[in-house]
Amino acid sequence: MAEKRVPFGIFKQCLRMCTDLFKEYSSTFSALTDYIEKFKENGYDSEAAESISSSLSALQNTPMSDMFSAFDANGAERCAVALGALVNFDRRAASAVSSLFGVPEGSITPEAVCELFFGVCDIFPLSGNLIEYSLLDRLFSGVSASWNAAMTLKPLAAQYISDGVVTDGAFTLLEESKAGSVALESEDRAEKEISSALEKGISGRRIIAVCGEEGSGRKTAAVRALEGANRDYVIISAEERFDKQRVKDLSTKLFLLGAVPVIFKEKNVSDESFIRFADALSEEAGCVIAICSENAAEFTPSAETVIVKTQLPSLDEQYRLWENELSLYETDSDVNISELAGEFSFTPGGIKKALRFADMLSDGKTLGMADIKNGCCRSANYDMGHKAVKINCVFTIDDIVLPEQSKRLLLAACDQVRFRHKVYDGWGFSKKIAYGKSVSMVFTGPPGTGKTMAAQIIAGRLGLDLYKISLANVVSKYIGETEKNLDEIFEKARKSKVVLFFDEADVLFSKRTEVKDSNDKYSNMESAFLLQKIEEYNGIVILATNLVSNFDEAFKRRMKLIIDFPFPDKKSREMLWHRAFPKELPLDNIDYDYLVNNFELTGSNIKNIALHSAFLAAAESSESVGMKHILSALKNEYSKSGKSFTKEEAGEYFYYIAE
Repeated sequence: MAEKRVPFGIFKQCLRMCTDLFKEYSSTFSALTDYIEKFKENGYDSEAAESISSSLSALQNTPMSDMFSAFDANGAERCAVALGALVNFDRRAASAVSSLFGVPEGSITPEAVCELFFGVCDIFPLSGNLIEYSLLDRLFSGVSASWNAAMTLKPLAAQYISDGVVTDGAFTLLEESKAGSVALESEDRAEKEISSALEKGISGRRIIAVCGEEGSGRKTAAVRALEGANRDYVIISAEERFDKQRVKDLSTKLFLLGAVPVIFKEKNVSDESFIRFADALSEEAGCVIAICSENAAEFTPSAETVIVKTQLPSLDEQYRLWENELSLYETDSDVNISELAGEFSFTPGGIKKALRFADMLSDGKTLGMADIKNGCCRSANYDMGHKAVKINCVFTIDDIVLPEQSKRLLLAACDQVRFRHKVYDGWGFSKKIAYGKSVSMVFTGPPGTGKTMAAQIIAGRLGLDLYKISLANVVSKYIGETEKNLDEIFEKARKSKVVLFFDEADVLFSKRTEVKDSNDKYSNMESAFLLQKIEEYNGIVILATNLVSNFDEAFKRRMKLIIDFPFPDKKSREMLWHRAFPKELPLDNIDYDYLVNNFELTGSNIKNIALHSAFLAAAESSESVGMKHILSALKNEYSKSGKSFTKEEAGEYFYYIAE
C-alpha cells in the first residue's frame, strides 16, 4: 500500500508510469478484455465473470485495491470500477463496450455491468449502488438508476487508479520554519485539546475550530495533534464559492487518502463562507479541523463544533522566538531582543513576517534595530479606520520644553515598554501582576503645552506608529454604541501594534456620577469599559486632559504614570522662543527679552506665531523675519482666542501694530 503521510501534511505519492500500471493490473485487465471480445459471440460466461470478480477481490498493494478498501466496496462496485477503468485506459476495450451496449466510447452503463458480470438484463445487482453519495456516484459522472445511463470515470478516480496520486487546486503546503522550533505553552495546550476532540469524535461528524490570531500556531498545533494520533491529513485552502458537487469530489479525495482535512481561509474568503465550507465538508468527510479567525466562531454551523483557542505567546516566549528567528539573519550589535519583545506583541508567525519585511526594507547586508522596528511596523500595518488619525512622529526628547521631572517620566514611560521582558519575566513580576500590563499614562495640562508632541516623542523613540483617536467619532448618544466603537479601536490597535492617543480624554474618563437616571448609569458603564480595554491592551495608551481633577480617582490610581505639562514659566518661554525658528531662517534683531517678559504664551502659540511671521516676511519679499512680522503674527494669535492686543501690551513696539 502506498505511503500517504509525511510531515506537514504532504503525502508521499508513488508515481507510476503507464507501463507499471498494466504490470499491476495486467492479468485482470487482459482477462476482462478477452472476456468482452468473447461476450460478443457467446454472451455471458459465469465462470469467466466469477474469475474476474475474484481477481478484483484479490488485488493487493495497488491504488485500485486501496480505493476498494477505503470505500469498503462490494463485488458489484468492484466490477463496475474495473470496467470503467478499462474503457478509460484501453481504446480496444472502449470500442468493444461501445458497440455492444450503444454507449459513447470511454463510458459504461449499469446494463453493461449487470450483463457482463451477472448475466441479467436488469440493473438489480447494482440498484443499491446507483444512489447519491455511493461509491459509483463519487467515482463516475452520469450515475443514475437507469439501465442505459452513460457513466464515465471521473478524472480524480482515473488519476488515482493509474498512479496513486490525489491532487487538487485547494491542497496546499504547510510552511516549514527554517529556524529551530520553540516550545510554546499555548500551542501545547491547543494540541492537547485538539487531540482530545479527535479521540472523542474520530468517526462522527465534527468541526474542531482552532481559533486565534494569524500566525499564532493554529496549524502547527493541529498538525502535531494529528501526527500524534497517527492520522493522515491534508491542508486545504477554503473556497468562497462552492457547490454540492465540489464538496463531494473533495471529500472523495479525502477518503482516497484516508486523511483528515485541515482547512484555512485566504483573505478573500469571508468568515461566514469559511464556516459554511467547513460545515458542508464535515457533512461529507466527517471530522474537519478548521483554522479560524477569532471572529469565525461567531457563525454557528450545524455540525457539532469544538472550539480550541490559541493565545499570544508570553513575553518570555516571544523573547525566545525573536532569538530563534534572528539566528537566520546577520544582525548589528545594537539589536536588543529584550527590547523587541517588550515593544512588539507578536505571534510566532508575526515575528517571521516582521523579519521578512525588515530584510526587504533594509539597505545593508545586516539588520539593525531600526530596520527590525521598521519591519515590525510595516508588517503589522492595519487600517485603523476613520475613528483614528495617524500622526507622523518627527520630534525627539530634545525638542520638547518641559520641567525635568516631566521629561524623566516621559523617558520612564519608554523604559516601561523596553524593559517589560526583563522586569516581568526575568525578575518575576509576571507572577505578581495577573493583568493590567499595558503602559497607560495621563498627560495633564493646559492646551498647547506639548501633550501631543510628547505622544509623538514616545512613539518615535520606540519606533511605533501613533494614532490619535477622534472622540467625536467614538462617543455616541445611542446606548452601547460608544462601547462598540471603543472595542473596534482597541481590536484594530492590537493587530496594528500602535500607540493610542486619546485627546481630551476627560470626555470619557470624567468623574463617576451618582446614578440618578439611565444616562448617568450608561455614562459610568462607558468609563468602566474604557478602563477595562486599556488594562487588556498589550501596548501603550496615552490619555490627554486639560484638567486632571476631572478624572475619577479610581481611574487615576490605575494609570501607570501621570505626567504634568504646566503652563510655561519665564525660563521655559525663553527656550520656546529660541527653538521656534529654524536655523535656516534669517532673523533681524529679535527682542527675545521683550517677547518673554510681556506675553504669557504656550509652546503651541509661540510655534504658530513663528510660522505666521515667516509667511508675512516672505509675502513682502523681506530677506529676514523681524519684530514687525512677529508682532503682527502675535496680534493674530491673540485674535484667534478673542483677546484684544492693546497698546499697553505692545509697549515700545506698538508702532508696528499701528502701521
